[in-house]
Amino acid sequence: MPKSSVVRVLLGGALLLLVMLAIFAPAAAPVPTLRRSGDAEPDRNLELYLAERGSAQNGESESLMAIGDYWYHRVSYPTGQFNPAWVREAAAQDSQVERAVPAGEVIYGKAQTESPLTLNANRFTSLGPQPLQSNGCLSCYSYGLVAGRTNVMAIDPVSTNVAYLGADGGGVWKTTNCCSAATTWAPVTDDPLLATIAIGDIVIDPNNHNTVYAGTGDLRFGSFSFGSAVLLKSTDQGATWINQGADVFAPYYPQAAGVFPQYQAIGKVRVDPNNSNNVVVGTKTGLYLSYDAGANWTGPCTTNSFSTQRQDTTGLILRDIGTDTQIYAFIGARGFATTVQTNLHLNGANGVYRALLPASGCPSSWETLSRADNGWPADTATGIPVNTGTLTGNRLGRLDVAIAPSNSNVIYVQVQAILVTGGAQRGGQLGVWRTTDGGTTWSQRSSQTGLTGCYGDYGQNWYDQGVAVDPNNSDILLMSTVDIFKSTNGGTTFTDKTCGYAGGTVVHVDHHALAYVPGSSTTLLAGSDGGAYVSTNGGESYTQINNSLSTLEFYSGDITKDFATAATPGINGGMQDNGSAVYVWAAGNPGPAVWQLRKGGDGMFARIEPMLGQRWYQESQNGALAVSTTGAYGSQSSATGGWSADSRRSFIFPYEIQKNGCPGTGCTHMIAGSYRVWETILGGIPTSSWVINSGDLTKNTLADRSFINQLNYAWSDATKAIVGTNDGNVQWGRNLGAGVANSAIWVNLTAGNAVLPNRPILDVALDPANPLIGYAAVGGFDQNTPTTPGHVFQVVCTADCASFTWANKSANLPNIPADSIIANPRFPQQVFVGTDWGLYYTNDINQVTPVWYRFQAGLPNAMIWDMTIDSGASTLALWTRSRGAYVWPLPAAPYRTCPDFNANGTVGVEDISAIAAHWGETSASPGWNNRYDRNGDDHIDIVDIMLVVVAFGSTC
Repeated sequence: MPKSSVVRVLLGGALLLLVMLAIFAPAAAPVPTLRRSGDAEPDRNLELYLAERGSAQNGESESLMAIGDYWYHRVSYPTGQFNPAWVREAAAQDSQVERAVPAGEVIYGKAQTESPLTLNANRFTSLGPQPLQSNGCLSCYSYGLVAGRTNVMAIDPVSTNVAYLGADGGGVWKTTNCCSAATTWAPVTDDPLLATIAIGDIVIDPNNHNTVYAGTGDLRFGSFSFGSAVLLKSTDQGATWINQGADVFAPYYPQAAGVFPQYQAIGKVRVDPNNSNNVVVGTKTGLYLSYDAGANWTGPCTTNSFSTQRQDTTGLILRDIGTDTQIYAFIGARGFATTVQTNLHLNGANGVYRALLPASGCPSSWETLSRADNGWPADTATGIPVNTGTLTGNRLGRLDVAIAPSNSNVIYVQVQAILVTGGAQRGGQLGVWRTTDGGTTWSQRSSQTGLTGCYGDYGQNWYDQGVAVDPNNSDILLMSTVDIFKSTNGGTTFTDKTCGYAGGTVVHVDHHALAYVPGSSTTLLAGSDGGAYVSTNGGESYTQINNSLSTLEFYSGDITKDFATAATPGINGGMQDNGSAVYVWAAGNPGPAVWQLRKGGDGMFARIEPMLGQRWYQESQNGALAVSTTGAYGSQSSATGGWSADSRRSFIFPYEIQKNGCPGTGCTHMIAGSYRVWETILGGIPTSSWVINSGDLTKNTLADRSFINQLNYAWSDATKAIVGTNDGNVQWGRNLGAGVANSAIWVNLTAGNAVLPNRPILDVALDPANPLIGYAAVGGFDQNTPTTPGHVFQVVCTADCASFTWANKSANLPNIPADSIIANPRFPQQVFVGTDWGLYYTNDINQVTPVWYRFQAGLPNAMIWDMTIDSGASTLALWTRSRGAYVWPLPAAPYRTCPDFNANGTVGVEDISAIAAHWGETSASPGWNNRYDRNGDDHIDIVDIMLVVVAFGSTC
């Protein structure tokens, strides 16, 4: 009803209600002071790599490959197939999903809480880490303030105060106050229309500094990435972006049928210095060329005739030679395979190639520059792959390159080793080659013995490698490996300048990006697994510039009870590459914060005992679980059960803690999953309290990848739980909690995958109000199980799940992997699904065909790997890949479309009195509840009251 009509008809009656008006404002409680416990060293025997001291040198390499293998299974099982058209179709489906804010009664209001946080009922709030404090970690290497992995950096050649960085999954970030210790960053690719934010390369048009290209995907063999999707282009220095080549740079990597899929990635992007219309992109399958500034593409173009060999383009140069432009393409497959990337040993094409850039089509008359007769090892670029048995074939692994700005005839190539010969190690440094005549002749300047100083060779150059040459001196160059090395004699010797594993305390290990300020020999940017750094003395020392970056890659986490309203809300999360960290907010810290790293390695699941809040659990890869019993900052001891001996367990090892229904002494029931369920009723203290409480719950069809992906207790009943496996099973358990081995009873709900797809079950949950109702989030793509499509499924059981029925609830969801699922405990039919592209929700999962919406307000386009809700059901927390943690205050109940506030079935005088009591309140008022805001204007006034009067006598 229009406001004017309501006022005219009902003004008199409504004014009579003024006498019933009442406003109550609760007083705020004092905020307690955060106290930190003394730190003691935890057991290091289970720490595997990266930030922990005393770890095996090859630990990270193996972990990176395990992550990559897991990634492929989660999208391709059971067929091992993938088609780029599937993603394009899913994007079209997503465009039809309405963007909205979940319905429900909003009771959150900053004024009525004791919390220092300022949340927003209409959008998500970022909590960081922004950045992460690594100093103070238990038994870790200390690097000060760190962020997530930075893959690439580029500095504007005209406006040198402008620079860009590309984060692995975190999008493009821009600074306008480069390049000093005061440099700050802001994301520029959070536009909902952008298809991906995994960035592998950034290049600025040398003819027009306002034009920037960003290549998507991540060509670092074995890394955890969804692959490329498009080439991003901006013509206004990153203010806005468009997608190019969506039908060309799709994630699909062509390979033989019947093998697990790999993913396309853009390795390099370059713009012709003689013509901005000419753009060249290097991918895993060769080169693509555009002659109209990215609108249309030719390719893939290969530099050689070795069609059976990999064509990974890890280096690319467009060299101005006057009227023409030369293309230099550097093919650099890693040279040794993983379980899934079975053809990575096909490196016979690896080498250096040159051709003229044509006016159209693919380049012809390629020259092979890396030959045995001009300074390169025998069998280089001959089509003969490496043979680790006979130590023959192409010895070159990944190649990274740089051309000297002061002399374009000088080019350096950093080469990764494959063979364990001559002092080299597999994956380490083979050497540095240089040409001083534009590539006609070459010489090897150094081998791994040229790495001097505090550290030396490290076995993962296939992952972290790169070169940059001083703009004014072609004999000075910087080189990325595990550390940053510097040479002042043309690559003959290098000195370690960051010493990440040898006493360095500023720069995080594992380097990927180097960029000099154009024209400057002193100022440059660097990027590593720990974020961004600046040097103002030619690379002799570095300062972190991570304070404004929120690019960490979460797997999971937890928040403290009543998070939205508590006086000292706390958070605990596990991150890829950067361990597990905590933060507890106190007065004066409203929002993103500098979290404290506590446990090193790859951080995985993290949980908080909800009742007393003293036990904080953190885990590194493969189930190395530790616990502090004295709060967020306390010392840790092992809580790891016997699953270390289980032959099948996930790198991202799942465990859960009971959230509700606990005694006053706290919640001590926990479950964990390998291929079977482990349980403790003593909180994992002592570690011997863990007992096996199931048989093999998987199909055992994926060898060592047949394991449990996720498991969950019932919301307030720790005797019941649900399990989802990587090979497509869902199991429901009862009689847990006895503390006796194999006392639980499990029911296999998979039912031969007749309705539930035989694809990876990435998450499971039980209905908060009824543990006989469960949900499954399904990975992969419908095309791999065409008779059982869908990504969200509901199962309804009879007593003890003696019988059960599955229903596909996917409806209008796009066909992309669903990574996480959770229901609102106060509004159980409201279900949230985290996907590779973001968050979706339905307000009524019980409909035969639920309507799904996308909740995007305040969120970037990032994968939501996990979601958690605090035990008070006040807050939904999202754990994103490469953009940190986000929270949103949950609705307290379904929204009452009928104003029957006392729920007696009829709108009466009591209901009119109820709304009148809130006259004058706004969404900022203490005690706010949007049930009384009938017209949705965040203010309760005479119009809202009159709308209830109009409904007087109605039945609901």
